[in-house]
Amino acid sequence: MNRIVLLGGVLFAVGFGIALVQLVTFPEMLFGGCTDVGVPEGRDQGIGIIGVQDSNLLYTHDGVNECSIPLPAILSPIGLVVVGTGLVLSAR
Repeated sequence: MNRIVLLGGVLFAVGFGIALVQLVTFPEMLFGGCTDVGVPEGRDQGIGIIGVQDSNLLYTHDGVNECSIPLPAILSPIGLVVVGTGLVLSAR
């Protein structure tokens, strides 16, 4: 029983850590890239999701530059957190 809780805690911590690192490195994130069109100061249009193309999530962080990140890079931390939480809660 304790091993399941430990495994769940480790999976949760790893998933949360990856998600936190991705948010800290926003907008480029860990595995993605952005175009650099160059936006004058004060011309930000806000963050928006453009769509999905070739298993990459396309988004814009300023309304002009287009960024992409592979979907597994986004879904993996979410999955780790969900599985880790499920293991911890199922052991109780």
